[in-house]
Amino acid sequence: MKFIRSPLVHFLLFGLLIFTMQLWRSLDREKLAQTPSLSIRIEIEKLEELKATFEKQTGRRPNSKEFEFMLSAEIDDEILVREALARGFLEQDGGIQARLIQKMIFLESESSMEDAKALLARAISLNLHRDDIVVRRILIQKMRLHVSKLSPTESPSHEEVAAAYQLQRDRLRKPDRRNLSHVFFSGDRRKDHAVRDAGELRAVLLKSKLSPSQAIALGDPFPLGHQLRARSELDLQRSFGERFGQDVFSDPIERWSHPIASAYGQHLVWTSRIQIGQIPPLEAAAEKIRNELIRERKTRKLESYLRRARSRVQVEIESNQEQSPS
Repeated sequence: MKFIRSPLVHFLLFGLLIFTMQLWRSLDREKLAQTPSLSIRIEIEKLEELKATFEKQTGRRPNSKEFEFMLSAEIDDEILVREALARGFLEQDGGIQARLIQKMIFLESESSMEDAKALLARAISLNLHRDDIVVRRILIQKMRLHVSKLSPTESPSHEEVAAAYQLQRDRLRKPDRRNLSHVFFSGDRRKDHAVRDAGELRAVLLKSKLSPSQAIALGDPFPLGHQLRARSELDLQRSFGERFGQDVFSDPIERWSHPIASAYGQHLVWTSRIQIGQIPPLEAAAEKIRNELIRERKTRKLESYLRRARSRVQVEIESNQEQSPS
């Protein structure tokens, strides 16, 4: 009895318990690799459905690489569905069960008074869960979340976040911003003369002492305003067009630009102030970096799971000719 009560024995027993739990978790993680290989058959109808979906979205047939990617994704989805069913996710999801029961009631009008469990069992026996795209998506999503879930030891530590911050300082830096005024020359109103008119006014402005606000009155009205504050290059691209932001940010401060084209016409731009983007401190960026690290690790964990799963899958294409996208 004294031996059983010994603190040393308690410590050893506790250590054995922890070791057993870790071993069980490790075996659970390796369960997929130890199970027999699966056989997945891709029917001709499914191949044509993949091609038709791609063509509907893009207006053309997929090429070989695109078709291979879609086929690989379809195989991955089937793996995840089967594993989700094997883990009992269908039985654990009340929403899926309610959907399948409703489908049975719709298919068999006199079955509405039956026991819900009986209806669910019959729906599963008829493979309604296999053909229902909503059910499949739910099972796939549940499985993705399950296999990509991070343990406490896999979550990013403070030191890892700090190290990632040092590596990403340039990426985290806020964009430079400019305060600017612009004289607008409408493409609709001036047609082919917009560039010429802008160039002539620029020559006048370079020699005169007109302020930017006075110069604005010499151009055309602009619906988005003539004075813009704290605009980044991306802001300008979104409002005026892709090249406009690049051209504005390549010009010097406090000098009239050459005519710059936008989606609306031509502009003479005067930059009055440049705000240099700052790198946020670690405290401000830590949450964003942590979330990015978590997403990256979850993605790697899911990809690792699928690689192991594919290694035990035997895929059968109904017709070898159907592998061609043509």
